[in-house]
Amino acid sequence: MATYKKMKSVLLACVLFVAGASAYAQENPKGYLFIIGGGDRTDQVISRFVELAGGKNAHIVVIPLASEEALDAAQGQAAHFKRLGAASADWVIFPKGEGDTETNLAKFKNAGGVFFTGGDQVRLTSFLLRTRMLEEIRRIYREGGVIGGTSAGAAIMSKVMITGDDRMEVNGESFTAIRSSSVVTAEGFGFLPPNIVADQHFLMRKRENRLISVVLENPGLTGIGIDEATAFIVGPDGVGEVLGNSLVSIYDTSHAGPITRDERGHLAARGITLHLLKSGDKYDLKNGTAEINK
Repeated sequence: MATYKKMKSVLLACVLFVAGASAYAQENPKGYLFIIGGGDRTDQVISRFVELAGGKNAHIVVIPLASEEALDAAQGQAAHFKRLGAASADWVIFPKGEGDTETNLAKFKNAGGVFFTGGDQVRLTSFLLRTRMLEEIRRIYREGGVIGGTSAGAAIMSKVMITGDDRMEVNGESFTAIRSSSVVTAEGFGFLPPNIVADQHFLMRKRENRLISVVLENPGLTGIGIDEATAFIVGPDGVGEVLGNSLVSIYDTSHAGPITRDERGHLAARGITLHLLKSGDKYDLKNGTAEINK
């Protein structure tokens, strides 16, 4: 049974990877992704989001559905955008399955930015996957808008999404090893290229084990771990820039191998490349190269 579940998980990742590659190639987005690792959303970071969304003409829609306190999350984030110069900041809140009303969809018509707040990423995808609303958000991204999110709103950016659940949790301790069949993944929104998987609260919550486990168990994936109060901003050229108070960690396994495991499921490999990027540094998602700002 365990072997079957493992094969099923790997097969799902492969299917999502191939499907995501096709969809991403067709979109050729002109917009930006603005991925915040959670924690404080500083004025420096949010001002940059407002600028990319249109500056003083920015119309932004907040999607707070990952949170169980959706209205509070929406109002707080909208107020922050408006305080830093956005022309308007609205939000959508609706029961599951009832989002695609003309009233809700109309809010996205002239939006230059969409922002997903934090909470539970699985809850968020359950509201939006395969909806007209998500297609409207994709349209905004294709046409040059900025799509952003923090915490759960960062996790949903990749097609292979880390849910936060650990199949091997023992006595309340999660991700204590780099191990196969432990990290639960699901389908995310796939705004990032299909070979990228994102993680958040990364250094603050010591999430290295789970991200390394995912990229080793899914050959071809590159892991991007974004720390708190830090943003990774991906432009239409596929280059991501770091902005904020901490670091972005990148695990590139494209030249790693062989990937092996022991009888306990621990994963091992040689040739993993780690980049640690500070504010102002860049990483080219297409070429896998880092540019360090000295």
